[in-house]
Amino acid sequence: MSVLKRKKHKDSKIQKSMQAQTGEPGLKKKRKANRQILQITYIFVGLFLVLIGYIVYFVAVKSKDVITDPHNLRLQEMEKYVMRGKIISSDDKVLAQTVTENGEEVRDYPYNRMFAHVVGYHDKGKSGLESKCNFDLLTSNANLLSQFTSNIQGEKSIGDNVYTTLDTGVQEAAYNALQGKQGAVVAMDPESGKIYAMVSKPDYRPGLVKENWTELNTSESSLLLNRATQGLYPPGSTFKVVTALEYMREHKKDYKKFTYRCTGYTTIGSLKIHCYGGEAHGTVDLEEAVEKSCNCAFVHMAEELDQGDFASLAQDLLYDSRVPINLLANKSRFSFDKDSGINELAHTAIGQGKTLITPLQNAMVMSAIANDGKMMQPYLVENVKNIDGGVIKETKTEEIGDPLSADECQVLKKMLRKVVTNGTGIRAYSSEYYVYGKTGSAEYNSEKDSHAWFIGCAEKNGKKIVVSVLVEDGDSGGRVAAPIADKVFRAFFQ
Repeated sequence: MSVLKRKKHKDSKIQKSMQAQTGEPGLKKKRKANRQILQITYIFVGLFLVLIGYIVYFVAVKSKDVITDPHNLRLQEMEKYVMRGKIISSDDKVLAQTVTENGEEVRDYPYNRMFAHVVGYHDKGKSGLESKCNFDLLTSNANLLSQFTSNIQGEKSIGDNVYTTLDTGVQEAAYNALQGKQGAVVAMDPESGKIYAMVSKPDYRPGLVKENWTELNTSESSLLLNRATQGLYPPGSTFKVVTALEYMREHKKDYKKFTYRCTGYTTIGSLKIHCYGGEAHGTVDLEEAVEKSCNCAFVHMAEELDQGDFASLAQDLLYDSRVPINLLANKSRFSFDKDSGINELAHTAIGQGKTLITPLQNAMVMSAIANDGKMMQPYLVENVKNIDGGVIKETKTEEIGDPLSADECQVLKKMLRKVVTNGTGIRAYSSEYYVYGKTGSAEYNSEKDSHAWFIGCAEKNGKKIVVSVLVEDGDSGGRVAAPIADKVFRAFFQ
């Protein structure tokens, strides 16, 4: 063997010997395999966490929708064995029940149109409480012997009854006061969140939905729309409560020194802003600006505000949010922020521009003021009971925020009191109980046609009721909406 070949052979043997000692190729393979195993492990752990997250989300959120979905096959099967329970008012009046006519089960609504949108219908699908409480109404928690006897006799078990917070007297007052108009009324207890009344106009007959289905879905009046929770409207001057509160916060020591001389109109940015009807209010302070609903004073007040803080306060009061309630509800629209221009600032300060809210949300804003700054979750179901009267489930009151301090609420109440004693809301005044509130006339088109608003609270002997009234194309909140609120207040305290 040549010297060169012997050298190569020797080097090869040395290299193999070193590889054998260090295990370099095997080690590389092992490390590569470990990395692949680790990657696969990460993927499986990730998928597992995603699965767990979805299960938690489904149980906490989505399962409620599935359970109450009228298209749920399980519920459709339950209807074969359970007679749908009743929906009952807080004063023990039947709002919906199942009766037998000519051998067939029929859903009956004793109050006809009065509770149409909030109680809903049970035909061609479901709406309102008929939909949201579907599972409860089709579940029988009657005693086992009773259920067994019914099954033996080939009869259906009796479903549980849903007891609501709705008061028939308050609902009737709101319904009659809104007669002949389009709009909505919401009445609630600010301290608990109970809804006493919820009316939407125009309405329909829930017992004849099948017969009138085509008309209900093609009418330009949107008959099936619950305007109380789904109707979106500019808040108009009711938003001035928010503007005044932000001004107070940013001028804690000197907000009482605010003055403005109103001539009936003003110019800000490229806008010419008029007070309602072009009325000149003269020199006003903050309280008088609220009392007289002076647009000019409020747009100039807003020039001094921190726009970011202003937007944050509005959002704390549920602007740009959906009110959490067990009904279909639309999210309000609020696009104002720290980068908005002067024109948008002026419009927003007086409740115009891009801002849109529901009557229910306006009730929530007033409720927070009436409840010393605490905002309670609104609810419609007090409890669910079986046929024997046993309580199956019960709603607990829940605070969802505290956007105001108690001191701020006291100052606002004083201002809003003057609105009804000497200002634009005087038609909601009563000597029988203590009332405070705010009117609004919200322009909604280029012709400056307006919706009419009133939000307010009445108190007597420790009892409180907040009312939010919206009348479409009603023009003046003081002339049209405030008297409706007055009738609801009177019905509540009778």
